[in-house]
Amino acid sequence: MTPIALIMSLEAVRLEANSAMPDAPVVDDRRRESVTMDKMRNFTARTLRRAADRVEPTPALTYG
Repeated sequence: MTPIALIMSLEAVRLEANSAMPDAPVVDDRRRESVTMDKMRNFTARTLRRAADRVEPTPALTYG
């Protein structure tokens, strides 16, 4: 192994080991979803919940 490769590999190992430390910076890998997608997801969830309540109401509503 050449000296430069040894130095580069040691640096890579040090960076990898330090990334697991409690104060390491946190990077979110997910893309931020658009507002339109959030609204659509909420609308779909509400609609499915209403449909589920019509098909099979919760016991608190049925026997209350």
